[in-house]
Amino acid sequence: MIKEKYVNRIKEISINIVQTGIESVRKKDILKTGLRVYDKGYIGIAGGLGSVNEDELERRAIDNLSLKVPYPYEPSKDLQKEVDYREGIPSEEDFVSEVDELLNTLKDQFPDFTFSNKINITEVESRLVNSVGLDLDYKDRLVIGQLIIKEKASANVFDALALYVDRQCHKDQYLNIIRETLDAYRNPVKLPREDKLPVVFMDYDRTPITKLVEELNGYKVGTGASLFKDFIGAKKFNESFTLYQSAEREDLLDPQFFDAEGVVNEGFKYALIDKGRIISPYTDKKTAHKFNLPLTGSASGEYDTVPSLAPRNFKIQASNKTLKELLDGQLAVAVVIASGGDFTAEGNFGTPVQLAFLTDGERLIGRLPELKLSGELYSMFGKDFVGKSKDKAFLGQNALVINLDVEYL
Repeated sequence: MIKEKYVNRIKEISINIVQTGIESVRKKDILKTGLRVYDKGYIGIAGGLGSVNEDELERRAIDNLSLKVPYPYEPSKDLQKEVDYREGIPSEEDFVSEVDELLNTLKDQFPDFTFSNKINITEVESRLVNSVGLDLDYKDRLVIGQLIIKEKASANVFDALALYVDRQCHKDQYLNIIRETLDAYRNPVKLPREDKLPVVFMDYDRTPITKLVEELNGYKVGTGASLFKDFIGAKKFNESFTLYQSAEREDLLDPQFFDAEGVVNEGFKYALIDKGRIISPYTDKKTAHKFNLPLTGSASGEYDTVPSLAPRNFKIQASNKTLKELLDGQLAVAVVIASGGDFTAEGNFGTPVQLAFLTDGERLIGRLPELKLSGELYSMFGKDFVGKSKDKAFLGQNALVINLDVEYL
């Protein structure tokens, strides 16, 4: 019998902001412990919150083997690795003071707008350790700002967003992001033309790649339901397009270097599409075994559930060009809020855009009217794929550029 412990802990200081002022400061510290036992092709699991009696968890997990939940795969073993991405951040008192100063500056500089939602310090810890030599330990800490912006004269629920994610608290950087957004917001402009134009997405915006993630699901490929079922190994996209599953240090929102089954990829990444060629779907142990596919370390699950297949952090490889260089003198549509769009089953893409700006690759020039974008999957990442910028030129983020059809709503 193999025994395995999976521990997740999240500690958070959350500043709740209403009408450009601090309404409350809340703290949480949540510890979750799961105990797994593997025996004769079955898995038993038990879990608990907070301080737990591990002997009692083990007894319950062993009892749960009687449920005959199948897990005929070898648990990960003989690997020890610790990764700590945490950097220095302010104390709670200094953090609250910094946020208060930021809000006071926003009140002075943008009296025609209100700001709300949250700015947090979030610290995460995960550890997976078992009786066959596995011991993986991951720690990270982020400052996450998610301000919702409303123009006081507007009838909308909200009019803009300002996102900040970093391992350190840089108030002035966040202020610059907000300032650039609202300076451009105050300057209405028109499209250069209604036609195919370069469209710029923030690196964190999953909108353009949702169909790729859906079709690269290992179970969907294995059962023949994916658009890519006959194209594994085929070059279907642009030579400059590489998509990989990533847990690199530079990734901020999901850089845990091991999956829920303890799989660690070399270099903390795994290419699914390499230079336009579809290499592999993403898989967990069950999917890889069932369909004879490569194991990509794509298992997910709560501390007290059986790991199962789920997409992790997908990332498009950056080019060696800045956003300005990628646009090569063209003006582009920079998307900030695009909600309500989707891909069809065949891969045709369309979405309304509630907030977009005109950009020259160095700055946001002005706010565009509401728009509609459309494209087609193989073209978007084929002939219409421009690239991802090496610089963080779009409101502090790397920028993905795709030529799409753009028209007014």
